[in-house]
Amino acid sequence: MAKRGRPTRATATAKALRGVDIDAVDPLTVLKQIAADRSAPASARLAAARVLLAQGGRKKDNSEGAEHDRISERALTLLKGGRR
Repeated sequence: MAKRGRPTRATATAKALRGVDIDAVDPLTVLKQIAADRSAPASARLAAARVLLAQGGRKKDNSEGAEHDRISERALTLLKGGRR
């Protein structure tokens, strides 16, 4: 008899990836889609935008200083549609 209820994460992942060629997936395209998806949570969109900025070579250093906070606040404002 099969186990009933919610599938394990491994089972769900295996089922979702069945038939998908992982080598053909472009991670930057996925990040761009997440960043542009207005229905996605702001935190996910912000994380995707940060990675895209870092990959684009626009990020000068990895410091977590005041500049980082200002950029994060601006990105969140933009992701909310310009509203504070």
